[in-house]
Amino acid sequence: METVNWNSLPSLALHQVFTHLSPESRVAASSTCKHWRTALYHPQFWHSLVLDISSTGTSYAEIKSKVKHANKNLVTLVRDIHLAFDSRSTQCFELASSVVKALMENQLLRNVDIELNHCELSKDEIFQYRWSIQNYFEFAILNVVQKGNIEGFSFGYFMFYYWNALIHMLSKYSCDSLQRLELAGLGPSIFNEESKTTCFNSTFDSMSSLINLKKLSLDLNSNTCKLLPALCSMSQLEILVLHVHNELDIDISDDIWADIKKYCPKLELRLTIINCHIVAKHLHTKLLRPSMPLTHLKVLFCNVMNIEVLHKLLDYRNTFQSLIWVDEQSMNPAGLLKGHWHLEPSADGIETNPLIILSWVCSKLTELVVLGYFIEPVDVCGIARLRGSNLKRYELLEEDICFHQPQTEMIYDEVILDVSNWMDTNWKPLNKNNLFVSRSHYILKCISKDLTTKLDNN
Repeated sequence: METVNWNSLPSLALHQVFTHLSPESRVAASSTCKHWRTALYHPQFWHSLVLDISSTGTSYAEIKSKVKHANKNLVTLVRDIHLAFDSRSTQCFELASSVVKALMENQLLRNVDIELNHCELSKDEIFQYRWSIQNYFEFAILNVVQKGNIEGFSFGYFMFYYWNALIHMLSKYSCDSLQRLELAGLGPSIFNEESKTTCFNSTFDSMSSLINLKKLSLDLNSNTCKLLPALCSMSQLEILVLHVHNELDIDISDDIWADIKKYCPKLELRLTIINCHIVAKHLHTKLLRPSMPLTHLKVLFCNVMNIEVLHKLLDYRNTFQSLIWVDEQSMNPAGLLKGHWHLEPSADGIETNPLIILSWVCSKLTELVVLGYFIEPVDVCGIARLRGSNLKRYELLEEDICFHQPQTEMIYDEVILDVSNWMDTNWKPLNKNNLFVSRSHYILKCISKDLTTKLDNN
């Protein structure tokens, strides 16, 4: 019988064999010989790559070896890459930059997602970040997007330093393919003088050309809010995520939102206020507008419960899905107790918790998280009864539920049982000690759900 030399199996046949193997089995088989190892590195087997360059628990030599192998064999093959790295480490920053430079040789690239693992920056770290990004990272990314046909781009939880240039590049080379652009950040945006003085009309025209965008996230400030009318050209836009970190010195009229809603009929607006007391305090008059297609509102660590905002949310009764209002220790911890309004003018002094009204009127409400504000046990149960099993996420702090008020008749176990029955799930309030690792950790966890929302590709 003739001996078969498996090492000389034709590449086409070997490729067909590999297509029937699981990723784990494929890697194991590739260790047979150099020829089989070569077959492993076929673009069909490497649609996506998640590369985590972290200095935690791993030696720099191991990280460097992993990155070197990825740059040589994988980075040029993938359609989608998710690059995470420790932004506080100069060495990790350099390795991440080498990955981005390797991407310049990739002709198949469609999605680029960058994640900076550390988002709590001191003033010195901010300076280092600005200098490093400007010189070693963002310029390389701008060169990568010139390859064209980019479908999605995310810059983690910082707004892209040269965001104007990025929009220009994407509009020039990927205006027909780009569906997802995520630039909203965890903290205030860092703008250089060039960003402030870049020709507005040019940036507006570039934004307007991104007509196939389905998802867009931005930090809302005086520069970016002027670009909102450009959204009217994006008839396929489904999700708009806006983060607010500082007081806005410009008003956005209701007419702008009416036009956006007219030309973007599928649009969901997700608005997040982060660490900004003044914006939360005046949110109902300065930012919320009746024509907003508002579906999600997050107010995170602003140290105020604005009852008028809860009242204003009734304007969005047909669209509103989620309210997350979180403080560790509010300046007015009894806000929901003292801030009730009457259900009707003739209610003869009967007061109703505004969250009860919200749960009753907003028929699409599926998520309610209120932490740091007192609430009566009867209201906890009332919200569950109104929303029932449609309420998929309902989070309160055990410390906030007023079981020890003199007029309170319901005990802890009764509330747990009642809410669980109405929601048709096992429900319990949260414990504060197990919740907040740090503010930025909670914010990051909270906003990441918006920034990773799946698009409808049908």
